[in-house]
Amino acid sequence: MRKLGFQLGLIVFGIALVTAQPLPRRPWLGARLSADPQGGITLNQVVGGTAKAAGLQAQDVLLQINGKTLQDLSEVAPTIAQYTEKQAVTFTIRRAGSQQEIKTTWVGRDRESVAKGTVTYDRVPFKGGQLSVIINKPEGTGKLPAVLFIPGYTCSSVDGLTPDHPYGRVVQAFHNAGFVVVRVEKSGLGDSQNTPDCSTTTLYDEVESFKAGFQKMKSLPFVDTEKLFIFGHSMGGIIAPAISAGEKVRGVMVYGTTAKSWFEYQLEMNRLQLKLAKLPPMEYESKCRIQADIAFDYFIRKKSLESIAADPEKKAVLETDWQYDGKDRIFDRNQEYWRQIQDYPLLDNWKNTTGKVLVLYGESDFQAFSLPDHEQIVQTVNHYHPGNAALLSFPLTDHYFARSGTMQQAYDTFSQGKIQELFQAFNPDVTQKAVAWALALVQS
Repeated sequence: MRKLGFQLGLIVFGIALVTAQPLPRRPWLGARLSADPQGGITLNQVVGGTAKAAGLQAQDVLLQINGKTLQDLSEVAPTIAQYTEKQAVTFTIRRAGSQQEIKTTWVGRDRESVAKGTVTYDRVPFKGGQLSVIINKPEGTGKLPAVLFIPGYTCSSVDGLTPDHPYGRVVQAFHNAGFVVVRVEKSGLGDSQNTPDCSTTTLYDEVESFKAGFQKMKSLPFVDTEKLFIFGHSMGGIIAPAISAGEKVRGVMVYGTTAKSWFEYQLEMNRLQLKLAKLPPMEYESKCRIQADIAFDYFIRKKSLESIAADPEKKAVLETDWQYDGKDRIFDRNQEYWRQIQDYPLLDNWKNTTGKVLVLYGESDFQAFSLPDHEQIVQTVNHYHPGNAALLSFPLTDHYFARSGTMQQAYDTFSQGKIQELFQAFNPDVTQKAVAWALALVQS
């Protein structure tokens, strides 16, 4: 399976603060990293932040942070997340064969800014801690329409979106059109404090966090609560109706999502993507069938990943195609996260959504690939609320809003890791039509 979402950009900018309660800034290491075969973490490039302030150099090997030995690349982020900017830090490194300690203080990221309007950082309570909230407010006075942005499934921060990042472009488009845009970090991400690590949370936890973000949006004094919208991308298209089913919203927009059970989705997606990978015919069919066996064990029989992996053949497929970590994680999330999607009342939530609905579909999307799924959402809403839902399709457009050619071309570009090409190929027709639809509702 190819990821439904992708890692977000890392560069951030400044901010003009107003009357909000920003959380302390998390540290920024400011280096590109890889695991060192002799132990520790190699700094491949120093780009700024704490690494630059400390005088760290490319090819230094980071051994410890404040006495905490780093044995794996995955340990770096959670170790850094324990601190905030301006706190003391000691790096133990290996440079040119000799070990040394370097002392400095953590440097935080700059906050985002916009040319017109403001970006403020705020917070919302969640599970005994605080989730970081980022609010784009356009120029102007009085009550403004607002949209809650919900991203895909990955545990990636929505802070520091670069101008060419697809999510950044969505935020910019609505901000420039006069909408307040609210982003809420997932648990444990960004500047969030004392919340569970994102990798340990489930779908239900994630829905709860975005419901908290929606309540935050409603509470903002400059937001018109009669003109509330939600925009969900990918997995955000599953979470969005979970909110709109119980809230008064003017409109819900979703791009690149699904309507079927996750078991059915996984079977169809595996066949499609293995076909796009151009496997030899018999290998293709064999792999499709073992994928189906794994999916049945996991989603229907509710077997643990470890028990499924007891079969060596299935274990090999889990590791290569499901990104299995050898314990309880696939596709970078824990096993309960995905199983909860299988049993989630997705169409019930669409049935209970009384606001207007715009379903957006990229015809070259090889991840949320099913046009009938997108049509089913529209049909479900319109059956119970006639005339409330509409579908827009975008030719040659993929899961990342990019005009990347045919589905085969989109698959090849993504598989080759040409993410920057996808960023540059952004299809502005998607945001233009989504914004125009929302503006028409605001003005009606």
